Amino acid sequence: MPHSEAAYLDFCPEQSQAIALASQNIADLGGPEAKGAAFQARAFADQFESTLSEEQTSLLQRFNAGDVSTLMYRQMRCPHEPIPEHLPDINDLAQSPRCLYLASRNQLLLKLAGHRSFAFDIDNEGKQIRLVGNFKGGGSVPRPNEAPGLTVETSSHAGLYLGPHTEAPYNCSTISSNGHSPAPSALILTARWNPANEPTYVFPLREIIECLSSLDTLALTSRSFDFTRSDCFAKGKGNAGKEVSILQFEPNGGFSIRYNSYRFRLSDRACSAATRAFINFQKKLDTAQPLAFVLQPDSALLINNSRALHGRDRVQDNRRLLIRQFGYSHLAKPLVLVEDPLLVRG
Repeated sequence: MPHSEAAYLDFCPEQSQAIALASQNIADLGGPEAKGAAFQARAFADQFESTLSEEQTSLLQRFNAGDVSTLMYRQMRCPHEPIPEHLPDINDLAQSPRCLYLASRNQLLLKLAGHRSFAFDIDNEGKQIRLVGNFKGGGSVPRPNEAPGLTVETSSHAGLYLGPHTEAPYNCSTISSNGHSPAPSALILTARWNPANEPTYVFPLREIIECLSSLDTLALTSRSFDFTRSDCFAKGKGNAGKEVSILQFEPNGGFSIRYNSYRFRLSDRACSAATRAFINFQKKLDTAQPLAFVLQPDSALLINNSRALHGRDRVQDNRRLLIRQFGYSHLAKPLVLVEDPLLVRG
């Protein structure tokens, strides 16, 4: 059933072919991590706009304006590829032409929606491309040579259940603050392999927030919440956070949210109103019905990281491999360390 917070953009065969050619050109440069790739993505997006229908243009504008939580691109040309018996080594995958192609396409699709791809210095070794797969264990089926009872990190490099969350960091959402760049405005996901059709879940937050009382909503904007350090931060970089807000209102009349169901807790200084708001917010989230999106190589999912949470079940088939990148909208004001490829201070 259609949902007001989800949009779907279907490409025609000619558009799909143009995207494939442009993606391959960027991949041939070395992919999104290569100098000059961002310029190529921007040039293609500018040229490609003339082929968009009025409906396609409207969908992209709605996502860029923050009017929808998700935008799913569909019907993209992608040659068939056999699924391996086991998930290959992460280092081999990072250099594979197929992953570079899909990541390059992600970069194009982000730019088409008005977002520039980037990386944090503290996260994912400062790289834009994040391979999402069960490389470290914790899935429903043990990996080859996985030790029984292995303690597994809670990250997208493991197979554990990931509850509803926005992407870190959680210090600010739009404008850099106290030495921290804002959280990603959006993220994009596509699949190289998803043999069991395992979904990605998206939790639009407008309905949840509107169900809260005015006082609860106000209390979520107070600095009454702490979060633990992300497992995917580089060793020696990135910290836990204290006394941050979950919700903030933006000058344009919208809102931004920062939350992680397995990292956030109440601050020791939280007042009773903030405590009640936190409990009520979690209850509403626990009973919310998420939107489910099954990704394959011919599709990609854009998620607004300021107004939606996302998550997944425990990995069922260890060959599942997604490719993820972050994007900033034109409103974001990060602390830029390197312009090309864009690297910001986390």
